[in-house]
Amino acid sequence: MPKTAELVAGQLRRRIIRGELAEGDALPPEPTLMTQFGVSRPTLREAFRVLEAEALISVRRGAHGGARVHAPSPAVAARYAGLVLEHRGATLGDVHQASSVLEPPCAAQLAERRDPADAAELRRCLAQADTTVDCDALAAAQAEFHLTLVRLTGNHSLALVTDMLQHLVEIANAQQATHPVNTEPHADATRVTHARLIELIETGDAAAAADHWRSHLAAPEHAIPGGPADSCLLDLLG
Repeated sequence: MPKTAELVAGQLRRRIIRGELAEGDALPPEPTLMTQFGVSRPTLREAFRVLEAEALISVRRGAHGGARVHAPSPAVAARYAGLVLEHRGATLGDVHQASSVLEPPCAAQLAERRDPADAAELRRCLAQADTTVDCDALAAAQAEFHLTLVRLTGNHSLALVTDMLQHLVEIANAQQATHPVNTEPHADATRVTHARLIELIETGDAAAAADHWRSHLAAPEHAIPGGPADSCLLDLLG
């Protein structure tokens, strides 16, 4: 039999997941929720702790405190998935190779569809990278291009997995970085590669789009079988 606190947490969780409570919304004051659910303050706070552990709310104590809602985050999902992968001895190369399996068919799907709106959205991502000078921001803009490519297929599951994989790479790189990495030598080549993919999508050449993107993901700056990333064990705990 679930504890009362778990039942309260379940009702609030349901409202968050269904969008009845949005990102940044404040939950009603504790006395209001206690009356609404017919529970004591300790029970309500135990429910809050459950939702805080799931990163669905954050609670500030004090006169101006209260609980704020957070939408489910791929970053939170990635963190837990990363711990599972680290426990299993996965490498950074393993994560990169997962992307190389997922993304090329998405490129082919967009090429088959030949929707001008898809190409326009990818060009928007390309332009965003063009206006970025900071190395970290440039890497984020390039990662957004990859994620947008998958999102445009309309498959939410693939988009979530891709988002999680990107978060894992970002966390792993941050843990390993001992000094700033200069991405400038690869920036121009990456731009040309991204622009070429958009052209192939616009012309509707699905096979060429998939092959082009597969080659891009196999390049040294991404991952190659037997490359350095394959010997780099995931270490998300620092």
